[in-house]
Amino acid sequence: MIVHRGCAIPDGLSYDVDRDLWVRFEDDLARMGLTDVAQTRMGKMVSIRFKRVGRHIEAGKSIATVESAKWVGPIHSPFDGEIIATNDEAYAADILVANRDPYEAGWISIVRPDDPATAPDGLLTSDAAVEAYRARIEMLDLSCYRCAD
Repeated sequence: MIVHRGCAIPDGLSYDVDRDLWVRFEDDLARMGLTDVAQTRMGKMVSIRFKRVGRHIEAGKSIATVESAKWVGPIHSPFDGEIIATNDEAYAADILVANRDPYEAGWISIVRPDDPATAPDGLLTSDAAVEAYRARIEMLDLSCYRCAD
């Protein structure tokens, strides 16, 4: 894992850097969540509304809507697919789960891509993701932080 200005950029994930979204491909499924940069920029989460399990979504459409101390808006899927699961129980138990642990406990949804072979297209991995995030963090003049218990 690389940490730049306090912002974690874990290995083994794919990133939609412009939307501050991470994707972990797990066989034919894709688990998605907000990056450390996203949770820092939005501040403490106030609420989240998940799209229903079983719903088909198109690339660029919302898998959930987040309201935070600084922002209200959608979380977009980078590819077409069906929502298989949402992390509603974790958020019901602790609305700040993404602020505390964005890459593990704070995942948002699991989607089955319509075309698993092309789902990673347009997402960045490895060195390309790290370099893109370093540039984004510098451009935003951002230092990441997490909510403490």
